[in-house]
Amino acid sequence: MIVRPIQTSDLDALYALAQSVGVGMNSLPADKAYLAKKIDRAVQSFNLSLPKEQASYLFVLADDQDRALGVCGIEASIGWDEPWYTYRISQMVHACQDINIYSNTPTLFLTNDQIGYSELCSLLLHPDARGRKNGPLLSRARFMFIRQFRELFARKIFAEMRGFNDEQGQSPFWDNLGRKFFNMEFDRIDFLTGRGQRSVIAELMPKYPVYSHLLSESARACFGKVHPNTQPALEMLKQEGLRFENYIAIFDGGPVMEAYIDDLRLIKDSIVFTAEALITDNADEQPPILLSNQSLEDFRTTLSFQYRIEGNSIQLPAQVLDALNLQDNQVTVASLYARDQSQLFTMTG
Repeated sequence: MIVRPIQTSDLDALYALAQSVGVGMNSLPADKAYLAKKIDRAVQSFNLSLPKEQASYLFVLADDQDRALGVCGIEASIGWDEPWYTYRISQMVHACQDINIYSNTPTLFLTNDQIGYSELCSLLLHPDARGRKNGPLLSRARFMFIRQFRELFARKIFAEMRGFNDEQGQSPFWDNLGRKFFNMEFDRIDFLTGRGQRSVIAELMPKYPVYSHLLSESARACFGKVHPNTQPALEMLKQEGLRFENYIAIFDGGPVMEAYIDDLRLIKDSIVFTAEALITDNADEQPPILLSNQSLEDFRTTLSFQYRIEGNSIQLPAQVLDALNLQDNQVTVASLYARDQSQLFTMTG
């Protein structure tokens, strides 16, 4: 498996993935014409044909027959074409000493605080490709790309996680707040925001602070809560250094995770080696490592469980070297999991 830039020929596969996701992932609506435009924008971004504020990078997980079995993305800079809204959870304190009453109420404030940040988005893996470390490979490949081309991205990055909705696809958060201002179901609002109509809808949301005590208990329980299928992705982001800073999505209440890019584990701890062929292909398996080349348009990331490190060189199996399509034999290396990073550093001395 490799992760590579998306191509126009991947449209049918991307559409099939979008159809499989269901409610709650609005960055990949099941709209073929819209997805075609999204791919075209990504192709232009990899060609450096768009300014940074408009760049959007999409990647696919491809097997040895080049079939796209997963997708992930990075928006280089959010909020320049249209405002980006989140709710910030703050505290509103009221006190009256005369009658000895003190009230501390979590309150939602509508903000544009993420404008200008880079965004991790559109992570989706086909059910047939789950397991075999494909999920961690697909998700973390984006950090390897950012590491290689740091100048294309902002100082901070965030990910708006898919919020909780029930088995019928209904969001308690939406039903108790957003729906009061729109006469439409959550799946409809989810579809419209995915097609780029987020700002129009958000502008109709209440601008004044929302006292959480006015919402139902089920709606309040959604603050910062992810969909069960999103929990592994949330844990991965935490391991890489992203944190919940009390911002939530305006439609389903899902957590917004954020960090300074230069503080991320994979940005700080990846190492560049000179790649060589592994002399024998029966080397013992070791903790998996991420490997990527240094090409923009032909970017490649993959995993290897077999490798030897000697000084500034790393020996890799021939099929791994072929998959990476290296230039000048330079390869960027990082451990797949944070827990194994110290071992990698020990091997490099």
